[in-house]
Amino acid sequence: MMRSKSLCPSLPTYNILLHGYAKQKDIRTCSLLFKLMISSGLLPDRLTSHSLILGLCKTAMLDVGIKILKKMISEGVEVDRFTFNMLISKCCERGDTGKTFDLVNAMNLLRIFPDAETLNALVIGLNRNLALQESHIVLHEMAHKGYLPKGKQYITLINAMCRARNLQAALELKDEMTSLGITSPDVAESAIVRGLALSGKVEEAILVLDTMLRKQLVPTVATFTTLMHMLCKESNIAEALKLRNKMQLCGLKLDVVAYNVIISGLCANGDIAAAFELYQEMKQNGLWPNATTYTVLVDALLIEGSNPSTSDVLLEDLKGRGIISCDWDGSTEQFQKALIIAKKRFKYLKQNKRKWH
Repeated sequence: MMRSKSLCPSLPTYNILLHGYAKQKDIRTCSLLFKLMISSGLLPDRLTSHSLILGLCKTAMLDVGIKILKKMISEGVEVDRFTFNMLISKCCERGDTGKTFDLVNAMNLLRIFPDAETLNALVIGLNRNLALQESHIVLHEMAHKGYLPKGKQYITLINAMCRARNLQAALELKDEMTSLGITSPDVAESAIVRGLALSGKVEEAILVLDTMLRKQLVPTVATFTTLMHMLCKESNIAEALKLRNKMQLCGLKLDVVAYNVIISGLCANGDIAAAFELYQEMKQNGLWPNATTYTVLVDALLIEGSNPSTSDVLLEDLKGRGIISCDWDGSTEQFQKALIIAKKRFKYLKQNKRKWH
């Protein structure tokens, strides 16, 4: 096939084939094509190296990819930033900061300077290895080079600083976010609240949140939800409900996740009646309870039992959403059976990652 002198494949043809097989993770065919290309007297170019290394990265053969890159560089083959970024990104995913910085140094020697994608990958890798100061330095370098860091990168670092009990550094990062114009003061302060809450410092988080409210800064819905979740984990339902009231006073509406957090906390506390009141409120506000909502309520009713009003409401809704098909005759036995069927159905949907509406 295409082997006569008049039909000998060209370098662009080989590169197209290599790229196609690399995307399909067919590294064996890539290797055969590369050997055939070399035996034909064709020299690889930057697209060849890119395609080969793409295939190796996709098949988790990272070390082989790095060796091929070094070999191509030593043989004078042109290598581009995109190829380096692929390898750097994979090294960062693996948490191998040593190899990551070796690649960055090689880039600099070849005068292929890191771009936003390179620096983003470095931040991710350093955060994974809890090299927080180094990650902060890279964020500074990004800003210095004109690549404005993303709010998510700062928030990840703030959360990590809070977990490391370095609140001062977290506060400095928050101020830096605002001064660079990366995000609004509301979001920056919210990042501190969430970071403290996720680090188990719930009381400190509430103090910061109350300070925000006094400054007329509005925390995000996710911030309130995180705090309510941590309070519910501590069985402090009363404080979680106070936060819900503060949230509503700020003009914020609870979303499905926020409702699920409080419903779950109430059920864990044995207050199923209050949980069902919130369930009804959720529907009245135009929100669709999801699999998590129903799983929590079903589990609670199986453990604690129910009264006829809550039973009727839940079974009717489960039937309307296609989870169960049986009618309830009012007996406790049939009610329990329907709940067990619903529980198994939700478990199946979760295990098989099936979408349900």
